[in-house]
Amino acid sequence: MFRRGRRRAGRGWRDSQEYRDEYDEAGHDPAEVDHDGPHDADQAPADHVRRLDLGSLRVPVIDGVQVQFQVDQASGQLLTVTLRDGQSGMELSAFAASKSAGLWDEVRAEIVGSLRTAAGTAEETGGPYGRELRLQLPTGTPGEFIPGRMLGIDGPRWFLRVVFTGYAALDPAAAPPLAEALRRLVVVRGDQAMPLRDPLPLKLPRELTDPHSPDAPDGRSLPGPDPREAVGGVATPTARMPAPGVRIAEAG
Repeated sequence: MFRRGRRRAGRGWRDSQEYRDEYDEAGHDPAEVDHDGPHDADQAPADHVRRLDLGSLRVPVIDGVQVQFQVDQASGQLLTVTLRDGQSGMELSAFAASKSAGLWDEVRAEIVGSLRTAAGTAEETGGPYGRELRLQLPTGTPGEFIPGRMLGIDGPRWFLRVVFTGYAALDPAAAPPLAEALRRLVVVRGDQAMPLRDPLPLKLPRELTDPHSPDAPDGRSLPGPDPREAVGGVATPTARMPAPGVRIAEAG
């Protein structure tokens, strides 16, 4: 499950070189993985941080971070959630997992094999949350690839897949606001029985669906989601990346 180490006072997001120094030449994990989140709903901190309620995800509102949604036009179902900070993106996907074992080791191996078949590449390395993948993702244009960085976080009966694109795909320290958003994220598994690897249900936040909400856009520039991003869906390269065994919907 979570691989938490001792929390050190005053420690925040550490730079990528500091993480690289903690991995030996064989790529073994460091003795400690120093992070405070994301959090399970049953253990969420009382920190008074404003979070968008997306059903299975409660996404913190971070200054300067835009929240984008990919929505199925026919059903209105929210499919994917991507946070953006300038030229960096972070796509979040949560799935049902078992009580006894995490999914990341298994999913990681499947993605490596799938990308080899699709002419992409995946290099396993160490990172802030343990083992992660540095990816070269085929775009559909022959010989064209985009970089990606994938993290997997195993929680209590849930698995969170995180895909960074843009500058953050190349350097974990490139987008501190996204790192902060991940640390403050809350995952809501719920009590319902679900098949292993099924996506946890998402919904659009009240700020977009209820025009009478005190946080609904009224013409002013607000942090968080831009309602224009929810109309017609938002296509991002990561929404089409292969993830065998992890079933995710895509807008038609």
